[in-house]
Amino acid sequence: RHFQHDHMAAPDPFHSLRSEVEAAVKEVTSSCGSYSTRQVEDALQRIQWDLEMLEESIDRVTANPAKFGITSEEVDRRKQFVTSVKQQMSAIRNSGPRGAGAAGSNSAQREALLGNRNQSDRAKQAAAALESANDSFMDQENLKQSLLVREQDEYLDDLGESLTRLGGMGKNISEELMEQDRIIDEMQEATDYTVNNMNDVNRLVKDMLKSKQGRNQLCLILLLVVGIMIVITLIFILP
Repeated sequence: RHFQHDHMAAPDPFHSLRSEVEAAVKEVTSSCGSYSTRQVEDALQRIQWDLEMLEESIDRVTANPAKFGITSEEVDRRKQFVTSVKQQMSAIRNSGPRGAGAAGSNSAQREALLGNRNQSDRAKQAAAALESANDSFMDQENLKQSLLVREQDEYLDDLGESLTRLGGMGKNISEELMEQDRIIDEMQEATDYTVNNMNDVNRLVKDMLKSKQGRNQLCLILLLVVGIMIVITLIFILP
């Protein structure tokens, strides 16, 4: 079995942050004439915070592009966008506010507080998006590990069955070898018995040849054997 599992691309917070940055740059550019220097700097500071989060997201994507499903060309375009926004911010700072009229200190403080609150909300949203991306990635990894463990369990089950079959075959072979050993032992015993009988016969013949009476008995036996062979021949030859 071949196991294959593709990672799902994790949610990417870049696009939502980019939209906010573009809207903020457009707003401060169009309202620069009516903003005071303090208001322009506050707006640019908020944009700077968003850019820092964008750069952080780009660094995360660059470290592991496969996790987010981002190509190197897209990473370059994102870096170019950040550079372009920084250039626009520099141009706004250099041009300064084109209109008069500084807002009162209380109004400026309220706007700064609102801006900080909005920035905090955006930071929380970005952190939540990143956390969601990490959770999704971990879920995918857990699913992958679960499938891998299941596949390994099935493989081990098959291996266990094969080993069981091999064990049975080994047992049968062992029993067959024991049976062959028993047959060989019986044949050895029969051979020993036959050899002992032959030795007895040889010893008897030698004893008969040594004694005169034994030689006479042997000659008589030979004559009887020859006579029997002649009689059998005559039976088959004569009509």
